[in-house]
Amino acid sequence: MQAQAGERVRGQRDAEATKEALLDAGSELFATHGFDGTTVDMIARRARANKAMISYYFGGKERLYEQILISTFSEVGSRIETLLEGSGSADEMLRAFAAMFGDLAARRPHFPAMMMREAISGGRHLSERVLPVFRDMFVKVRRIYEQGIEEGTFRPVDPVLTHLVVMGSLLFFFATEPMRARLIADGGLPVAQAPQPEAFIANLQEILVRGLAARPSPAAADGPAR
Repeated sequence: MQAQAGERVRGQRDAEATKEALLDAGSELFATHGFDGTTVDMIARRARANKAMISYYFGGKERLYEQILISTFSEVGSRIETLLEGSGSADEMLRAFAAMFGDLAARRPHFPAMMMREAISGGRHLSERVLPVFRDMFVKVRRIYEQGIEEGTFRPVDPVLTHLVVMGSLLFFFATEPMRARLIADGGLPVAQAPQPEAFIANLQEILVRGLAARPSPAAADGPAR
C-alpha cells in the first residue's frame, strides 16, 4: 500500500518535472526561433523528453505555446489585481509594476523576446484561449494610469499610449540583453559593462513617475494666497 502510494507520488513528480521541462524548452526555443521556426522535435530534444509528451500534456505545439502565454499573463494579472486592491497611490503601484516585471523577466528570461516576436508577427498566435487573459491583464494595468489621473497623481495622459511606452521599454530592455552583451564584449558599445536589470528598473521608475507627475497649478506653485 505504502509502496503504491510512493510510486504515485514519484509518478506525479516526474510528470510535473517533464511538463516544466517542456515549458522551459518551449519558451527558450520560441524566443530564439519563433513559433514557426520551432518544431516539436527541437522542444523534445531540449527538454530531454519524448516528443509524444507534448501532445499528451498540452495537446501539441500550439497549445504548449498558448500555455506559456496564458500562465505568464495570468500571473501578471493576478499580481496587478493585488496592487489595485491595496491602498497605494498610482505612482507607488506603477513603481511596483515595473519592479514586478523585472522579477518576472528574471524568472522567465525568455518571455520578453518571445513576446516581442509575437508582437512583430501581428499577434498571430494570440488565440481565443489567450486573448481573454491578455485583455484582462491590459485592462488591469490601464487602471493604474486611470487611477493616477483621477486622484491627481498623474497629469492627463492617454492610458493606452502610456501603457505602450511602459511595456515597450520593459520588453525591449530584457529582450535585447543578448545583443547588448555581445556588442559590449566586442567593443561595439562605448560602455564598460552591461546595464544591470535593477539599475534599469530604478531608472525607468524615476522616468515614468516624474514624467507622469501632475503639474501643480500656478496658484499652488506660488503658495497659498495671502
